[in-house]
Amino acid sequence: MSDSARTHRLALGSLASPSRSCLLVCGIGLVALASLPGALAGQNGTAFDPGCPLPFADIAVKHPIDSDCGVQGKTGASTENAAQNQAKNNFCATGNPARVTAVSFKKLQAAVVKAHIPFGGGATLPPDRSKLHDIYKTSDGNTIGEGSVVRLVAFVEDAHPSDVTSGESVNCGETGEEQNDIHIPTVQTPGADECTSVTAEMTPHGRPAGWSSDALNKLGVPVRITGQLFFDGSHRPCKNGSGSPKRVSLWEIHPVYAVDVCSGSTIADCPFDDDSKWHPLATKAAAPPPGK
Repeated sequence: MSDSARTHRLALGSLASPSRSCLLVCGIGLVALASLPGALAGQNGTAFDPGCPLPFADIAVKHPIDSDCGVQGKTGASTENAAQNQAKNNFCATGNPARVTAVSFKKLQAAVVKAHIPFGGGATLPPDRSKLHDIYKTSDGNTIGEGSVVRLVAFVEDAHPSDVTSGESVNCGETGEEQNDIHIPTVQTPGADECTSVTAEMTPHGRPAGWSSDALNKLGVPVRITGQLFFDGSHRPCKNGSGSPKRVSLWEIHPVYAVDVCSGSTIADCPFDDDSKWHPLATKAAAPPPGK
């Protein structure tokens, strides 16, 4: 591992920093998981234990799913799906957040294609997720890949709860908004084609009350999203104007660790590294209108 990669994995500025031993245990768990029969991998009825403090532990809210859906979700017969679910639930990534842009996500997607890593559906998930680590070097000189902490400045484009009627494997097939992710397409220009978007996902585990699609959609100014870089092999990026769902890349910020809101109104007004321009997204749900 390069010195740059090691720095990004072991020294996370203001976010929660789990011990190095925790990261080693989590990594060993993923390797062991790959050798288990699929029928043993599901964790319905198991309490969620991320293996480290949530990065937003001081504002986390307990939800029913935290008591009955473990980090591997509901995986059925696929060990690849179990490994992907566990990667989706990685709240233990550490390191100073690396700056990423929409261009970074395009190049990350190209790196996957070049490495012949499979994607496109539940039956074509990467069999070896270690190949997704340290797969790309940013223009800032940071080597990143799945498990790296990254930070993106962008506008929110129609955030919404996902899979609320069908449920999702990672969330044990549970239905309803509270038990599922908030899907956040982000763009560099408000109203841009969603095929140019980069995806971020707020998972239901510990999600603060103020972290809602309504709160995100009302902002109208740039946000700074920090979280784990994750490759979702279940989908396909846009081609000829269509995707499943629309996105420029299958790489996501998932799960989201923090969301900050800019005091300015344009991307140029909101430098990635100028903390004076940013304040945290409200952590409490908005009060209902009088009389409601």
